Amino acid sequence: MPYDPSIDDANPDKKSVFGVIVHSFFVIPFLLAIFSVLLLVSVRILTMEKRDVNDYLEDVKTGSLTKRWQSAFELSRILSNPTMVPHDEKFTRHMMMAFEKSKNDDDRVRQYLALAMGKSGIQDFVDVLMKAAPEEKDENLYAIITSLGILKNNKAIPVLLNVLNNDNAHLRLVAVIALGNIADGRTIAPLKHMLNDPQPNVSWDAAIALAKMGNKSGKAIILNLLDRHYLDQIPHLNPQEQSRIMMVAISTTATWHDADIKNILKELFDNDKNMNVRTLARRVWEESHG
Repeated sequence: MPYDPSIDDANPDKKSVFGVIVHSFFVIPFLLAIFSVLLLVSVRILTMEKRDVNDYLEDVKTGSLTKRWQSAFELSRILSNPTMVPHDEKFTRHMMMAFEKSKNDDDRVRQYLALAMGKSGIQDFVDVLMKAAPEEKDENLYAIITSLGILKNNKAIPVLLNVLNNDNAHLRLVAVIALGNIADGRTIAPLKHMLNDPQPNVSWDAAIALAKMGNKSGKAIILNLLDRHYLDQIPHLNPQEQSRIMMVAISTTATWHDADIKNILKELFDNDKNMNVRTLARRVWEESHG
């Protein structure tokens, strides 16, 4: 039988009952579900806002395995912001204790704690990291060396120089980068030696490290790093990575006032395919002519 609206109109009670059923079984549960979700999100946000570095540090010390390494990661992230770093003896002491305890923990806990110590900028951590380095496994040593480079304390130079002899090219690389960050003239001779490293990345960063100190011993390598034809021959190096390498090389030669470099910079800002490379090359070239 066709639907006749007059039937419902003639039976308001029936229509009212139908509305109550819809409201009870669909609308109210739907609104309750939305309210529950909003409540959970609000609680989550409030909880997140109240957590600080000390809360995460406590989780590193007492939490489950998953919570420990995730909290250590959060510390390494938060402490990269100088305004979030607690400059009090208690925090420093507890970070040291947590790092010492992490010797027998999951490697991720130790690695993220090491990085957190470096990113904090707290110089008291230098001795702790230096002490750990000689007997550390390679996976963790990478984070320790990186942090020593971030802290830029020349006390760490002997430890970093020792890593230059490591068979692991990745460790040699981070040691070279760390020494470049510290930029101490006493490291020029060992960095010159690393220009001949069989791993291209190591020799590249040795040249960059020397360039930061105004030393042109790696000039031939720097010129290669400014040449896309050379970089095209390096396997697995995409155009974006090429551009990043070129920009680092351009920046580190800004104070050289070298005729060969100037000519290449002119060529780059006229013709390079990457706008950022062109812009930086022009700026450095103009500064060298200022």
